[in-house]
Amino acid sequence: MKSRLTDNLILKILSVLMAILIWIVVLNINDPSKTRLISGIKVAVENESVITDNNQVYTITEGQLISVKVTGPRTIVDSLKADDFTATADFKDLSQANSVPIDVQLNEYAYQQKVTINEKSNNTIRLDIEELVEETYEIQVKYVGIAADNYVVADTQLDRENVKITAPQSVHESIKEVCANVNIVGVSEDFETTVPIKVYNNKGVELIQADNHVTTDIAQVNASSTVYYTKSIPVSYTEITSPENTAVVSDIRLSKNNISIMGKKEYLDRIEEIVLPVSDIIIDGTQEEITRTFDIGALLPENVYLNDTVKTITLTVGLEGIAEKTIYVDVKDIGIKNIPDGMDASISSTGSVSIRVEGKKTLIDELKNSDIVAYVSLKNLEEGVSSVPVTLQLAEGLTQISDGYVSVKLTDKSVQEDTTTVQNPSQSQSSTAPTGQTSANTQTTTGQTGTTRMTETSREDESETTSQKPEETTTQPASDEAEET
Repeated sequence: MKSRLTDNLILKILSVLMAILIWIVVLNINDPSKTRLISGIKVAVENESVITDNNQVYTITEGQLISVKVTGPRTIVDSLKADDFTATADFKDLSQANSVPIDVQLNEYAYQQKVTINEKSNNTIRLDIEELVEETYEIQVKYVGIAADNYVVADTQLDRENVKITAPQSVHESIKEVCANVNIVGVSEDFETTVPIKVYNNKGVELIQADNHVTTDIAQVNASSTVYYTKSIPVSYTEITSPENTAVVSDIRLSKNNISIMGKKEYLDRIEEIVLPVSDIIIDGTQEEITRTFDIGALLPENVYLNDTVKTITLTVGLEGIAEKTIYVDVKDIGIKNIPDGMDASISSTGSVSIRVEGKKTLIDELKNSDIVAYVSLKNLEEGVSSVPVTLQLAEGLTQISDGYVSVKLTDKSVQEDTTTVQNPSQSQSSTAPTGQTSANTQTTTGQTGTTRMTETSREDESETTSQKPEETTTQPASDEAEET
């Protein structure tokens, strides 16, 4: 029996080794070993109270997600995912450098004996630890949407003006504003609503409070909004004069010609314009320009408010000096207007008429006689000779300040004057006139009127005083006139 075991011992040992080798080869062919990198494993933290109990917060700056390299049977390794691993960092192991070791385990116990975790991308997580700070912020009202046509939300009152925010100092430094966003789409009357509080950073992005360790003492506020009607009205001003008469207003400019006002509709319906009080503007001839600025809100009546970003209006008065000039108008260049019906008119004056003109210096300097249009108006004048003022037709900015007069004769077209000279009967019967004295009798007869006008004139020697008898006008009946004729 012993000989059987020892016979060919070497061959038997070689056979066993060969069998083992073949078995290993077969195993490797069917399920070979494999090494693989698995990424995206999230590290869970434990015992956060180590930090939070000290009124502190932390931020993981490195090691939040890690990767591991594992080796094991291909069939197992290929099936592994990030969720098959548990990575933890226990804050009880927090170091002075604010780092915590990471421990990684396979969740499946059966795999733990077959799969080896060779290495990790991060052996620790690194923390940024900050103290929590409380600060107070004013709550700003922001409007979302647009009110109804011709309406505006004039004001919104909140039941709380401020909010207390607890956050890390770095977060406080990034906060730009805290807002209550009020929805005003289509509103046309006063309303109340409740709105949440929103915190925005310097980029205008809302801070997710939970992610940024931000807490507020209140989550929402009650808002009460006042809605007004709006209206656009023109801006005007009272008359600006020159008391000293030393300058004239060349132009007036307003920085804004219309303004928008708001209020309850019944008040706005009573307002058509806003008038700037300019009575205090004094023109003394020394300025080239006068400027006044008006507070628009102060000029509005009670219960009416300014609905404009521009709060003031500037009025600018441009000035120009006044000058005078004497114009000489040739009588033959004077026209005649408003001649009464049935009348003939003629100017009996000769030569020229002087008239003074006043106005802006630039216009006076440019004024020429050839630019002047002169005329007389005979409106409401009666037959005969009249002294009539001459009127100049001047450009805007020029004023006639003196009158020149001409004589104008009006005659009736329908009257045919028949003048007859006859000898005075009383004179023909008298004796011969004394030496050095002559007598003359003139008689003018107008047949159509039945009136005889007789004029008697006596002239003595040149050495004696000349005397003239009063003019004698006699009116006779038509039969007597015919008889005298």
